[in-house]
Amino acid sequence: MSECSEDHDGDFQPCGIIVKSLPAVMQGRVKALKNLQMDTVKAEAEYYKEVHALDIKYQIKYDEISKRKAQVIKGVHEPSGAEIEWPSEDEEEEEDDPEVTLAKKVEELTLHPDFPADAPGLPKFWLHVLKNANEEALMGLIEPHDEEVLAHLADLTVSLAPDNSGFTLHFHFQENPFFANQVLTKQYTLRHGPNPDSPLEYDGPEITACSGCKIDWKDGRDVTTRMIKVKTVMGKKGKAGGSPAKKIEKEIKADSFFTFFCPPVVKEDGEVENEDDQAILAVDFDVGFAIKEKVIPRAVLYFTGDIFGDDDDFEDCEDEDEEEEDED
Repeated sequence: MSECSEDHDGDFQPCGIIVKSLPAVMQGRVKALKNLQMDTVKAEAEYYKEVHALDIKYQIKYDEISKRKAQVIKGVHEPSGAEIEWPSEDEEEEEDDPEVTLAKKVEELTLHPDFPADAPGLPKFWLHVLKNANEEALMGLIEPHDEEVLAHLADLTVSLAPDNSGFTLHFHFQENPFFANQVLTKQYTLRHGPNPDSPLEYDGPEITACSGCKIDWKDGRDVTTRMIKVKTVMGKKGKAGGSPAKKIEKEIKADSFFTFFCPPVVKEDGEVENEDDQAILAVDFDVGFAIKEKVIPRAVLYFTGDIFGDDDDFEDCEDEDEEEEDED
């Protein structure tokens, strides 16, 4: 017998074999295979321990490169010579087509407002990185009202726990009118061995919990909340004209990227309060891992959009932004 469910649409449905329906000798063989599968899991766990040792070794090199990137972005170092030699399709087209050269000069007359020629480094670099990564890697967490805050993001780095227990994301901010913190952190905890509840399903280190940090918002600048009008209380009439009407408001949570730093709490037993929190954490874990593995190491490709290759949707998005600016 097998655990199959009929599908009238013709889609394939996996059929699990009910072990108890097998002859006793075959049940023993299946158990033996599960023990061998457990041996595979143990070997994989050892493999990932060695991989982590390599991660630690190479993270030192990545950190050195990241420091040099930050110097360019912040304007501390002005690259020159071989540092700025990189072939581009635009340059090749210019050599072959004088019309392209003219078009290029016209384009330079309308430079991007975030990048004036006399500005040091690449201002708002990380804002544009995260905006371009928003749908593909950040699950749409960034809202329009977050962008003014993220314009002050100066650097984004990651550090690994030496014992393979997790990693921490560090968001370094310039002094800004929104909060007093210089660095916002998000820490992720990893389970580097199999889950005791389902050991045979082990697929490498898994994020099991995360914790953020308290953001010291300045008065009236918290983008994670907003005020809504509840009701208007009419003023009392009197001899001197009475008192004016009073608007009653209350504060509610607002969608914002910065709720990322206040995730749901995971209890000691690994459980959360409700299904909504579980769904939030599932997204959070994906976003944290994507920032570590994709956004930080490939930041310049998100900045330029090269990460999307010849993606027509990305080009259309740029055109829409330009149209909106023209309308404004």
